[in-house]
Amino acid sequence: MTSSGITITNDTELHHHIMKLSNLKEEQELVIKRNVREVVYSMHPSMILKNIVNKFSEDKEGVNDLRSIGLNLGKDFLLAKLLGKGVSVKSFISSLLIRKATDYVMNNHSDLIANGIHKLENYFKDLKADKPA
Repeated sequence: MTSSGITITNDTELHHHIMKLSNLKEEQELVIKRNVREVVYSMHPSMILKNIVNKFSEDKEGVNDLRSIGLNLGKDFLLAKLLGKGVSVKSFISSLLIRKATDYVMNNHSDLIANGIHKLENYFKDLKADKPA
């Protein structure tokens, strides 16, 4: 008797059960592959952008916000190009994301940053004090 409650009494039943399990495994693998493809497809930047646009397009205020964001991004990119910074689209978007992330961290976690800096200062003061002159 196996853990699934099936009793196998001879070689033929064993082979039959192995075939059933192999078929089940293949079906599950196909389902997993399909799900992975769907996840990868949904994570493609164009699909993410499409989903964001669809979400904003449901709300008139969201549409105006999206237009405003797009215009501001375009304006910033064109100004950087005109001022000769030699910015590519990829580096522009990367620097924008980094700027937004640091702004978020600074605005929402400034107390943790100040605490960390204070701890570093104390650490280096302790190292300097322990060092023989």
